[in-house]
Amino acid sequence: MTTMTQPAPAWLRDLAAARAHYEELFGWPVAVQVGQRQLAVALGQTLDAITMPAALAEQVHAQLGIAMLAGPLIAHPDGGRWTFLTQAATMVSGDIVDGLEGQEVRHAGAGAYTVIPTEAGNGGWHWINEPRPHQMLPSAYAVIATARRLCSTPTAA
Repeated sequence: MTTMTQPAPAWLRDLAAARAHYEELFGWPVAVQVGQRQLAVALGQTLDAITMPAALAEQVHAQLGIAMLAGPLIAHPDGGRWTFLTQAATMVSGDIVDGLEGQEVRHAGAGAYTVIPTEAGNGGWHWINEPRPHQMLPSAYAVIATARRLCSTPTAA
């Protein structure tokens, strides 16, 4: 009995190469989600994710940039939400976004995954601010504190 093997499709080889790139360059625990043809990074140990509406995220990103704390930022396919990749919030004694639920700010940590944009992936995920080698990720607390400050001012979105 002989079995015929087919080479992996080009999109899968591209995703595997992108996965290796992220793991080697940034040390992120990245997985290939074959069914969705995308990459996802596990959250909770190396990094976490804070998601919020794009209008608020744009303001938060600008403020973090002024403080030299801007980090990787991902736009969702719907264009209405952006996700900040942050250091893992390991010292959490409760929900760090407590009080921001009305602003649709969400923290994803241990046990969750977030999509990582790739040229090979489909679905419309893309970088607003790409990660850089040796770049320290911003603290989840700095992102939340900035969002909280902006939401408490009368001009917040």
